[in-house]
Amino acid sequence: MALLERDTPLAELSRALDDARRGAGRVVLISGEAGIGKTSLVEAFARGPGASARRWWGVCDDLFTPRPLGPLHDIAAQGARGETGRVAALLRDGADRVDHAAVFAAVLRELAARPTLAVFEDVHWADDATLDLLRYLGRRVAQTSALLVLTYRDDELGPGHPLRAVLGDLPSPAVRRVTLPPLSEPSVRALVGDRGLDAAALHRQTGGNPFFVTEVLAGAGGLPPTIRDAVAARVARVSPAAQAALAAAAVVGPRIEPDVLARVAGAAGDEAWPALEECLSSGVLVAQGEWLAFRHELARQAVLESLSPPRRQALHRATLAALRATPAGRADPARLAHHAQAAGDRAAVLAFAPVAAQEAAAASAHRVAATLYRLALDYADALPPAEHARLLERYAQECNLVDRRAEGVEVCRKALGIWRELGDPLRQGSLLWQLANMLIGVGRNDEAGDCAREAVALLEALGPGRELSAAYRMAANVRFLNHDFHDAIELADKALAVAETIGHVGEALSARNIVGSSRLFLDYEAGCRELEANLAAARDAGRIATAGHAYTNLGSSSCELYHLRRAERYLDEGITFAAEHDLDRYRFYMLGWRAMTHLRRGQWAEAADTAGRVLAQPDVSIPSRITALGALGLARARSGQPEADAALDEALELARPIGSLHRVGLARAARAEAAWLAGDPARAAAEAGAAFDLALDKRHPWFAGELAYWLGRAGATPFAPEQAAEWIAAPFRLSIAGDWAGAAAGWARLGCPYERARALTEGDTAAQLEALRLFEALGARPAADDLRRRLHAAGVARVPRGPRPATRDNPFGLTGRQAEILALLAEGLTNAQIAARLHLSPKTVDHHVSAVLAKLDVHSREAAAELARRSGL
Repeated sequence: MALLERDTPLAELSRALDDARRGAGRVVLISGEAGIGKTSLVEAFARGPGASARRWWGVCDDLFTPRPLGPLHDIAAQGARGETGRVAALLRDGADRVDHAAVFAAVLRELAARPTLAVFEDVHWADDATLDLLRYLGRRVAQTSALLVLTYRDDELGPGHPLRAVLGDLPSPAVRRVTLPPLSEPSVRALVGDRGLDAAALHRQTGGNPFFVTEVLAGAGGLPPTIRDAVAARVARVSPAAQAALAAAAVVGPRIEPDVLARVAGAAGDEAWPALEECLSSGVLVAQGEWLAFRHELARQAVLESLSPPRRQALHRATLAALRATPAGRADPARLAHHAQAAGDRAAVLAFAPVAAQEAAAASAHRVAATLYRLALDYADALPPAEHARLLERYAQECNLVDRRAEGVEVCRKALGIWRELGDPLRQGSLLWQLANMLIGVGRNDEAGDCAREAVALLEALGPGRELSAAYRMAANVRFLNHDFHDAIELADKALAVAETIGHVGEALSARNIVGSSRLFLDYEAGCRELEANLAAARDAGRIATAGHAYTNLGSSSCELYHLRRAERYLDEGITFAAEHDLDRYRFYMLGWRAMTHLRRGQWAEAADTAGRVLAQPDVSIPSRITALGALGLARARSGQPEADAALDEALELARPIGSLHRVGLARAARAEAAWLAGDPARAAAEAGAAFDLALDKRHPWFAGELAYWLGRAGATPFAPEQAAEWIAAPFRLSIAGDWAGAAAGWARLGCPYERARALTEGDTAAQLEALRLFEALGARPAADDLRRRLHAAGVARVPRGPRPATRDNPFGLTGRQAEILALLAEGLTNAQIAARLHLSPKTVDHHVSAVLAKLDVHSREAAAELARRSGL
């Protein structure tokens, strides 16, 4: 069939390849629904303008558990004797634990060597290690002569899909986005030609999907009933041997080795080839290098769904046996586990799933590892108790890293029960400190403390060991989270002493994290230096989780103490690091504090957006959720948006059982401010007072200062004279003392525009007018309205009237025209096309687009369009 309505995407690919040939590598993201023609487009480009470039091609498979670095294995296999030999050698030599840094660097060197068209298909199915590779290459491709083409189904990317984070991290200047639309009715009519079919009805039936259209016209199709019937009709026209081969091929998977297919189909030697040739000549299967594949994945799904469950299970059993009989098949335990599960082979699942999980964990693909361990546990009831408990423990460790700590609590308790029955105090102690870690994530800090103390008591009796060091460290962490920093340092020093006695580098680094994190609150600069040094040491030692913990504490604590510029740096670096290594527990916690940093820097749209990314995760830890809810609730309250109270109510509900200051204090302070903005000073005082004594007891300069500030604004007397000491954070202390100018200057130095404006409202008329200007620029409607009323009441003439109602109703303060411009940006129109649509001059549109980007505080048209879609504008 002709490739219709794809001239513009082909031209975009050609321009990107021209840039790459000049040494400015590019990434082209080709998206669209299944069957929209992504592969056809790329293959047409590779045959045409891309034919002069070296060609790399890898595919992500739709397996229960994806192959770690699967596409890279495809690429390495294609050129194992040539240019990709170094990559292939690294993958083969590092089979037990892939050295990502070496592999990724080798791939990058190859891409920089000469013009290359590198295609990664179906990256919505990519494993975590492949996502890390794409993030790594995408950030560096601009320095190569490569065109990196990624295809994916955008309709399969839910809010929490890991590919979203990768695409969002790619540098905008090097990225081109191509979304393939369905075919129009005229194009469908052109494809129908003189076949006598109703083109309009076919267009309606298929939605213009090229695959559905072409498969209906060719007598084959995809998953809708009419398409399934067409597939069945086409398959029925081939011989019984070819039909058996197609059924086997559908089960083998998206990539099909001919020798494996021959074994599964029940043929041997030369007898297999006539059936395979018939499948190829019928067009249902196509050759892709050394492999076979269905011409369309949806056709494979249609054949797969046509098989009865018993036959499908038998074919999976045959596939498992065939793969186990080949060296390549035995080397892919994830694929073996996939077929073992579908075959219902308990022994094979237990043989391959844990091994595949270990490989995935070694490749930092922790979500895949967790899935594989969960698969193994589904078949583990008959295992010996000790083996079962060890499997549970490994799964719990992965749950901890991927932020499924509620499930991790239950898994730890089950394993702990087994070790208690077996009378093994060492394993009990180890599970107890791990359980304490999980309990912190679900907001049960008191129970976590009990578990840590019980672990210490059990393990102290056994003498020095790694488990005792970890138990001391966890007890120290509980004290740290309770803001008992001297106690935390004392316990962490015990952990460090044990670790150094037994020579355990990892535990020593983990203990130093707690020491540095605690010292940071006592002496910020000294603590940062200590924690940064430990972060570097952890990275050098390959202690990835320890490094993630250091980043997390540096970033979150810096925000908590209003070192916001440092917080931005630590958090941005840490979030990237955690995403690259599949450390969701740390990533989501840092994202919550990044939202709070955005809020305090006056970037409220980003605060709400970042908080939303955390809150969209169904299993996110409670501490991460509390911080995100606080940032979201305050962003809504300050901008006058609805549902601020709902977010802050949930934050308090989650924080109250924890009881620690940086959870309860955060929720209470946010609720006090929201109450004040709502015109309810009595409620503001009650909220602030509920956490004020705790803040004083912990001598927290910022929480004590903020809560005292709201008590003072509400007419209460927060301090006795002897309590208003120098340790209270200066901007709040100055405001309470009536030094509005000093407070405003302090907030300006910290980079907090809203707090600066709030301090200026207590000043003279000039200061209040400046505050009004700042409030309006930030979109702080409640504060601006209140100040405007005060200025009018004071008889101030010529008070700025504020934005028009239509502008105020828009959460970003856009005018009606700007909102219209944004909608057209979201459609992907250029400035010239927008000008033509709205009958404006291109220069006027340029000004409008610049204003829209400024109000949304984004730096590209793509980011503005994405923010508009997420915000429902």
